[in-house]
Amino acid sequence: MRTSRKLLISALTIIVLTVAAVPLINLTVYTPARAAEAYIGALEDGDAQRAFSYLSAPTPSSTLALSSEVLSAAPDLPREPEAETVSVDGEQAKVRLSYNLSSQERTIDLTMVKLPASAGLFDRWAIEQKEWPTLALDVSGSSTATVNGYGVSAGSVPVLFPASYLVGFDATYLKSKSERAEVTAPGDSPTVKLSPEPTAKLEDTVTEQVTEHLEDCVKAKTLMPAGCVFGYDTDNEIIGDISWSLERSPEISLTSSGNDLELTPSTVEVRVKGRYRDIVTAAEHDLDEKLSFVLGGSVVVKSSQVSFEPRRMGDISVV
Repeated sequence: MRTSRKLLISALTIIVLTVAAVPLINLTVYTPARAAEAYIGALEDGDAQRAFSYLSAPTPSSTLALSSEVLSAAPDLPREPEAETVSVDGEQAKVRLSYNLSSQERTIDLTMVKLPASAGLFDRWAIEQKEWPTLALDVSGSSTATVNGYGVSAGSVPVLFPASYLVGFDATYLKSKSERAEVTAPGDSPTVKLSPEPTAKLEDTVTEQVTEHLEDCVKAKTLMPAGCVFGYDTDNEIIGDISWSLERSPEISLTSSGNDLELTPSTVEVRVKGRYRDIVTAAEHDLDEKLSFVLGGSVVVKSSQVSFEPRRMGDISVV
């Protein structure tokens, strides 16, 4: 009985001492500056969930790039944080935070807000983030992209700061080189513009479409095949149908300029045969001419659909 009383008195004494020490602990341990440093420490460890506990932020529009996997795959993360509490005003505080990112020392002023106390005693501070920093992904020809190798939807992508990100895309028909972007403040929103480059699959698809287009054109029985970029012009009278044949197919390759994809100009040769009546002598003759022209055109990729619009570059010559 006497032992129980001693234990109870000891426990009460500890509680009283702890409660009495709380203000001092809050002033020295659970400070706004320490919270800011802990946030950077969580990022350095690639721990997105722990980093969230030091943020006071609205619900993000997307969490695809807010995972520990994306964070851990970053080409560079902050380290060596040092923070000082500049001022405290009730539930808010100002903190000056320094850290290293990409071999450069950065300094940022942050607003901190007080959260509900831990265990009802110890102060909790978080970085006030009124809106999420984002990567504005300007992607032509693809509705998706990758951030640090993980798939996201193109457009505005919420991310954690401060960190470096590698952005690119590798779709069925188009791909891009990876671009590096840094997000260093709560309100940052750097635009990453990705220019498309054709994949081997796109070149194969365009080759099929060009081949089909030319094969349809040479099926025509007239001198000016409808919808085609070649034809044969003459003042003589054509007797009956004429026939076309493809003598030389184009070499298919694609070039990109900004967001535009073009068929690299290439020479095509076709042969036209038939009978004609000379407009002057009225004599009948065989028609047999080989024609040469340069084929170009534009290629559009939209909603995973490929379309080719042929264009003749220059005049048709007889060879």
